[in-house]
Amino acid sequence: MIKKRMGTVFNEKLCGGFRRMCKATDMIRIGVAATLVMVCIAAAQAKSRQTFTWNKNAWVAFDESVTATVECPDPAATEWVKAHFAEWYGAHSPKVTSGKTSLEVQKDDEAYAAEVDATGVKIASRMIAGARWACYTLRQIAIAKRGTFTTEGMLLPTLKISDAPHLPFRCMHFCWFPEVRPQQIERAIRLAALMKFNYAIIEPWGMYKSEKHPWWPWPQANMTKAEVNRLVAIGKDIGITLIPQINTYGHATSARGCTLKHSALDLNPEYEPLFEPGGWNWCLSNPETQRVLRELIAEMHENFGNPPFFHLGCDEAEPQTCPECVKTPNAELVCKHITGLAEFVKSRGARAMIWHDMLLDRKDPRWAGFTVCGNAETGKIIDKLPKDIIICDWQYQDTPQHKKDALDKWPTMTYFAEKGFSVAGCPWLNDYSMKPIADHIVRIGGFGFIETTWHHLRGSDWQKIYRGSAYAAWGSPVSHDVSFQRSLRLVGNDMKLTDYLDTGHLNHQVPPAWWAN
Repeated sequence: MIKKRMGTVFNEKLCGGFRRMCKATDMIRIGVAATLVMVCIAAAQAKSRQTFTWNKNAWVAFDESVTATVECPDPAATEWVKAHFAEWYGAHSPKVTSGKTSLEVQKDDEAYAAEVDATGVKIASRMIAGARWACYTLRQIAIAKRGTFTTEGMLLPTLKISDAPHLPFRCMHFCWFPEVRPQQIERAIRLAALMKFNYAIIEPWGMYKSEKHPWWPWPQANMTKAEVNRLVAIGKDIGITLIPQINTYGHATSARGCTLKHSALDLNPEYEPLFEPGGWNWCLSNPETQRVLRELIAEMHENFGNPPFFHLGCDEAEPQTCPECVKTPNAELVCKHITGLAEFVKSRGARAMIWHDMLLDRKDPRWAGFTVCGNAETGKIIDKLPKDIIICDWQYQDTPQHKKDALDKWPTMTYFAEKGFSVAGCPWLNDYSMKPIADHIVRIGGFGFIETTWHHLRGSDWQKIYRGSAYAAWGSPVSHDVSFQRSLRLVGNDMKLTDYLDTGHLNHQVPPAWWAN
């Protein structure tokens, strides 16, 4: 889903300096001059759930001489900490034991508290998730001991933190393009977990190697069942659940519209009856379309470990032109199609997710200035859809007008919530809007936050997307003055990367074509 209608052309120099971020939606830069720094981040529209003190002039050893005490009702938390400390710190890993810490933990399943001083490290949580987040916080802050040739243990500043998330559903949305290396997807997933996202939607742009329908992807598809199984297992270990997506209405090409490619029809034209003339939409009147989509949904859902959600896409569709489709009123046809697939997802024990834009009339003055792609007919569908569908409302505005007038007013999200639907707010590159969207979702009792990435999971945009959205979704800093470069390197180290192309936030420092002649 590439938003051509946003009217913006994104030009990016291949190699540019990191942009310093001082905006409300980015990480709060923590002063280093003071001996003791108290960080109490007050969100613009919602109170932060984090208190954090640290002394950056008082560093203590974080190595094999130190004991880390973990307090959690789930004994698996201590074992997880022990295993991952060993993975990250090797022979210099602190000793890990379970026990009482006297730390107070907020009333939230993902909350945690941590303390570091000369006596050791203490971690307390209610569930294993909180223990993970505590370890990720400490890992980002820890630095190697000074004055040695190679790492001989780590250092941590003395600190005390009590932390809990702003929203329970914090999600990244990734696109698996043919041009994206599998290592890039894994890095993106691992980095999302490190920055405390607990879900990731994977949208395969013609790259899921279906065994049931091998004609559907590109021939070079490398999103194989084995690779998905591997990534799902990694996600389970590091605390992030992977959610599959299939575009079941518009975007049936599984390719960017500006390329005029179609993953199925360009190489397998015999399947044309499954699509609208032109191929952008699936043909909704053809019963074979429902059969094929249900088989693909079942295949992917099982491959992803039967997660609790499945994204059905449904954005930016074109009006039906198929001679069979036009015999049925547009709203009736679309509603029946989406409802049927949503009910099928429900039968598999999951909830369907769809994009919001086709459910609103673009001529309705209530939505002026906001993302809307539907018409008067499709705008009526919302009242007939099952209420357990999660509406993913993507709003990419970041204009001066929106900064001034609408950062705390997201009428489309409020509308869907008032209709009785669970709503997720979904920004993209509009970093001024990330935190206000998350705050608004909290105010209306919404479902969660989904940060979209599309074709910009690269370069300085990658940093902008992660840092702003992580702060918005969690509600307070997740990296504590740690550079994005170092966080990216940590997950690369976990992957034991060996290829130059898989490091940094760009594959190349200069375009390879420069040296072709």
